Amino acid sequence: MKPCNCEELDLSTLPGISRIVCLDETVSTQAVAREMAMEGTAQNTLVLAETQTAGVGRRGSAWESGPGGLYMTLLLKPETGLKFLPDLSVLSGEAVAETIALYGIKTRVKKPNDVYAYHPRRRKWLKLAGIIAESSSINREAGWLLLGAGVNLNNKLKLETAVSVRDILGRRVSREEFLKEFFRFFWLRYSSWEYSSLSKS
Repeated sequence: MKPCNCEELDLSTLPGISRIVCLDETVSTQAVAREMAMEGTAQNTLVLAETQTAGVGRRGSAWESGPGGLYMTLLLKPETGLKFLPDLSVLSGEAVAETIALYGIKTRVKKPNDVYAYHPRRRKWLKLAGIIAESSSINREAGWLLLGAGVNLNNKLKLETAVSVRDILGRRVSREEFLKEFFRFFWLRYSSWEYSSLSKS
């Protein structure tokens, strides 16, 4: 696990984030955030990595994590029951899709946790992002929740079934700008989800 400089990330532009942990290289942001959660790290901590050596997707599948992509895990402590947690993956994917759409890219969410983008030159839908949620429980309530996301922004990809924002636009995009817009969409959906879950409990 190698730390990196986060000076380009301004906490004031990332709504709802209390702390940023930025890493140059790690096994996975999910693993780092899990360890932090067990140590009692405050909620709304964001773990970012430039690269992951063993990034994982749903059901343990590998996730390409080369330089230029966005790899992050957000540590949350929602006041809701575990039965509502699957909905969080979907709404997070929708927030990613909304953010990508700001670049003029057509998107769609494949439940429960994948985001696809339409590549106009290749004329097909390709995977652009994935979400992974993991939680601990205390008396069937979520003790902490790790919400991980991998988004192909500027990274080069080996898989023919995947695509990056740069591939579609033909130019690099700002990770910082993407994060700012993503959290703007995410917290609106998260607040509504948490409130709705509590009212149904």
